[in-house]
Amino acid sequence: MSSPDLRLWITGPLALLALGLALLSQPPAQAAGTAAAADPVKGQAVYMANCMACHGAAADGNGPAAAALKPRPTNFSSAAWWEGKDDARVRSAIKSGKPGTAMMPFSQLSNDDLTHLVAFLRTKIKP
Repeated sequence: MSSPDLRLWITGPLALLALGLALLSQPPAQAAGTAAAADPVKGQAVYMANCMACHGAAADGNGPAAAALKPRPTNFSSAAWWEGKDDARVRSAIKSGKPGTAMMPFSQLSNDDLTHLVAFLRTKIKP
């Protein structure tokens, strides 16, 4: 076997092995149309960037802008507020806004952002 043939015989399988290992080390791709697993840490980042000014750092409706708003922002830490509400309803209210209130639509947020955000809000519920 000549030197170039030997090199191809050795490097070809090694290249395939390296490619296979690289593919295996990547996280699995999310299937189109499937929701991401809820991540409260990611949701906190979404909350701090979009919600904190009105709803407050504790999600209790006492943000810096809350005093000027009528009606006041929702207190997401209230267990009573969450009664009878599922995540889809909360995501919809955030995405579409609440007419008659200062709650504007946050239509720029992706479905994954909304899923993470609601997961974060649920961590703030106090008994």
